[in-house]
Amino acid sequence: MSLLLRDELRIALGPAKVAMVHLGRGLQPETVARHEIHCDAPAHGQKPWAKALEGLEAGLHNLKGEKVDAQVMLSSHFVRYALVPWSDEISDQDEEQAFARLCFTRTFGEDAQRWALRLSPGGYGETQVACAIDQDLLDGLERVATAYNVRLVSLQPYFMKIFNRWRKDMPDSVVWFVVAEPGRLCVSLLQHGHWHTLRTMKVGADWQDALQKLLEREFLVSESATERGAVYLYAPGFAGTGDFPDEWYINCDQSRMPCRTPVFVFQ
Repeated sequence: MSLLLRDELRIALGPAKVAMVHLGRGLQPETVARHEIHCDAPAHGQKPWAKALEGLEAGLHNLKGEKVDAQVMLSSHFVRYALVPWSDEISDQDEEQAFARLCFTRTFGEDAQRWALRLSPGGYGETQVACAIDQDLLDGLERVATAYNVRLVSLQPYFMKIFNRWRKDMPDSVVWFVVAEPGRLCVSLLQHGHWHTLRTMKVGADWQDALQKLLEREFLVSESATERGAVYLYAPGFAGTGDFPDEWYINCDQSRMPCRTPVFVFQ
């Protein structure tokens, strides 16, 4: 076995909990350890991710200096999204980034100037998904990783990770794809494989009712009102709590994910 291979650490960073799975090296790695660090609510004036970052640091302390590669998945509580339309006037990557930042600024205001942005790949003429996190959060993750000999190899929003694994199983028609986690919904609409809307919304214990009302409003104003489309809802940890329409595709069971790679549930 190559000495260059490193153990792998998969981390889910949420406002209430940091979950970590330590995998051994090799082509078929086995689980070495699992850790969960529960986080207090942020104090007044603190960033919403501040306690989660403290929890991550506490969890990495258990590694005792082992060198590992880390993949981090971020809760939708820490991520903002924007859809960036195609523009023939953009000629290079710098202009693309500037245009994406303008899209965020129009929606979220001047705070977006201090965010770290990433754009998903897109084909010619296609709308792209852009995600943003606080630059301070990114700096904090890199600082903590460096302090504990951890190499940060992947940083991905929870919604996008789940979407990428489900996309091939969704029809090439009108599709609403929703990911639920406590206190937050991420709702998207794709029309024949192309992004049309993508938003996150803060919700309470009545999120099932709020989601149905939101989608009903969207159906009424959507350009595809004559084709309501299929609804795919991924809501692990909420089994048996909703009274949803029979035609919805609902997955409340993490084990039914179309992959074998562990995916954390934000609960």
